[in-house]
Amino acid sequence: MSKYQITLTPVDKFFFGGDMTFQVGSDENDEFNTQFKSYIIKSSLFPQQTSLVGMLRFLILRNGGKKVFENGHITNKDNAKELIGGRSFSVNDTHCENKFGVIKQVSHVRVRRTKNNETIDLEFAPLFKELTFENSSYGTYNLKDFRIPNISKEDFKAKKGLSILLTDGEKTYKFKDIFKEDCRVGIDRNVKTGKTDDGALFKQIAYRFNNDADYSFVFEAEVADSVALESYDKQIISVGADNSQFILGISKDVKGYSNVKSMNNAIYLLSPTFLSREEVRKSIFAVTRLMPFRFLSFAMKEVDSYHVLRNRTARSDRYELYAPGSVFYFSNEDQKQEFAKMIESKKEFRQIGYNEYK
Repeated sequence: MSKYQITLTPVDKFFFGGDMTFQVGSDENDEFNTQFKSYIIKSSLFPQQTSLVGMLRFLILRNGGKKVFENGHITNKDNAKELIGGRSFSVNDTHCENKFGVIKQVSHVRVRRTKNNETIDLEFAPLFKELTFENSSYGTYNLKDFRIPNISKEDFKAKKGLSILLTDGEKTYKFKDIFKEDCRVGIDRNVKTGKTDDGALFKQIAYRFNNDADYSFVFEAEVADSVALESYDKQIISVGADNSQFILGISKDVKGYSNVKSMNNAIYLLSPTFLSREEVRKSIFAVTRLMPFRFLSFAMKEVDSYHVLRNRTARSDRYELYAPGSVFYFSNEDQKQEFAKMIESKKEFRQIGYNEYK
């Protein structure tokens, strides 16, 4: 196996889809539209890890030649299965790793910032770094008394919550320092009649990186030596929606540029993390946010196309993940280590770059 560092440098604005979308087709009462249609759609800031795995699988499949893949279609399913595995990501009750052929695993994605020949990788900063239980009040939960620390500090406003920041381990950056919104507002008209459709109002919020420095997304991937992943270097690829294009950078020169520090009495999440509510209750206190997680789900034996819109009903169940930056606090080291083992037990999530922590 070889470990690669992969960067995605946006060509223009980018849009990473989430749980909601604009109406698909003309049937407003379609079950899909009933659940997921919205007139206001906002991009996620980071690409979803399943999208990064899908990007790698597509590149490897395309590079396999006509004996594997041609004109967007798989020509030999046995050969394709050997290269990229027999199915997409799945959540297994037994927490087994998925099999993605020559791809063993990928890391979580970060933002890389280069300015004045200095390169740093930015992680999500802890939603709250240190909590003290001095002058704390008491509460009751499940008939048990516990102490509630006072988090009314300068970076917390009750109505807005805690600020979401990125960090290089020393300095923190606000999202507005790194990202800027690119809004598209309008009314679509019927192509045949020229009239405005009643349901055609929309607002779409994409993102760009600020131009104060050079920015890219970065992650690592471990891939079998049988595939020369460097051959994809400098290619233009699409990741996300609305033809979001990126310059792909691939190197075996794997360098980590972040210096994110551990916390003595806590675990904090570097990536979205799958945990049950029962597991989360093992901590004595948490500062956290939830985020939705849904992915396309299909088996190769059922399809011969790699097109994302092949079957729009092939969507997974909706999961709730704990967002990066979430912090869980513990009374002692044993509790903390037990919680770390629970995070690591979700092998299929760890394999695609989720459930990573400090």
